[in-house]
Order: sequence, then structure tokens, then C-alpha cells
Amino acid sequence: MKLNYKRTFFVGMAFLSISAFWQMYDNIIPLILQNTFHLNETIIGAIMAMDNVLAVFLLPVIGTLSDKVDTKMGKRTPFIVGGTFAAAICMMLLPLADHYKMLGLFIVALALTLIAMAMYRSPAVALMPDLTPKPLRSSANAVINLMGAVGAIYALILIRLLVKKEEHPSYLPVFLGVVGIMVLAVIILVATINEKKIAAKIAEEYPEEA
Repeated sequence: MKLNYKRTFFVGMAFLSISAFWQMYDNIIPLILQNTFHLNETIIGAIMAMDNVLAVFLLPVIGTLSDKVDTKMGKRTPFIVGGTFAAAICMMLLPLADHYKMLGLFIVALALTLIAMAMYRSPAVALMPDLTPKPLRSSANAVINLMGAVGAIYALILIRLLVKKEEHPSYLPVFLGVVGIMVLAVIILVATINEKKIAAKIAEEYPEEA
């Protein structure tokens, strides 16, 4: 029994996109809240904690729902595709709200973005175990974590290169870069991974895993 590294790499594209987003989120959103909207640390902390609050309620629900659905694309892929594109659309409202200093739009767009990210976070994490026999999952997890690190590094490089050192820099190039890698990652995932076919093959070859 040998791990299919190529397949695991492509499965890890979903985790790469998630890591790129969260790295940008943790670095850029507090700067916007502080420098553009001039909020105090307490309010900024409360807003930044929204993702944790939403995760408590949404991740178990979405994870359970993805366990039960059965589509032509599989169980997890529809959530990954839908969540990625919904997040990409909502994310692009954030630099717009920052540019025009519209706090209300920023908060609404941020909440929608976090909800969209929660839509595919659990399914993306569950995809690797679904498509990897149990004895190989530790090795596969190492590959997935490596993909996540690549996504995080990518976002950090974008921030370093594209955020100008000025009083009110434009964050649009960073958001475009992160959205671009998220969309590209999910396109590569869908093009290379037939979730339903692979899951059926694993269930046939390793019935004890079914």
C-alpha cells in the first residue's frame, strides 16, 4: 500500500486556499479596522472573533450536511466549489468598503465572507480522509499541511510586496492575489480530482474503510 502523492497534492489545493485566506485575514483585516475605521482594540478583537463564533455553529452543521449529501461531484466537492466562489465574491467587497470608508458594508461583507469560508472548511478537511485509505492518512496529512504552509507563505509574500508603506494603502492587489489563488486552486481540484469515482474505487479496494 503506497500513498498516491500526486492525488494528495491536488486534494490539498483546497487547504492551500483556506490557509492563504486566513493568513491574509489575520494580517490585513485588523489593519483596516484600526487604520481606516479607527476602531479601538476591544471592538477589533470582537470583530476578529466572529470567525470563531461562526465556526462553533456552522462547521458541525456543514460537516454533517456534507456527510449526507450525494451529488454527481461527490459529497465534499460541491461545498468546496460553492464556498470558494461565494467567498471570492464577498471578499472583493472588503477593499471597496475600505477605499470608501464604509464600515457597515465592510462588516456585512466580512460576515458573508466568513460564512462562505465556513461552508467549505469542514468538507475541505474531510476530503483527504475520504480519498485516502486509513493506514496512509498520516503521510497524506503531512502533504496537506505542507500545502497549507505554501498557501500561508504565498499570502505573506503578497502582503510584503503589494501593501505600500503609506498612511492609507490600497489592499485591493492583495485581495485580488488571494482570490486568484483560491479560484485557481478549486479549478485545479475539480479538474484533477473526481471525488465520487475515487471514493468508490477506495471503497471497492478497501471495503473495511467503507
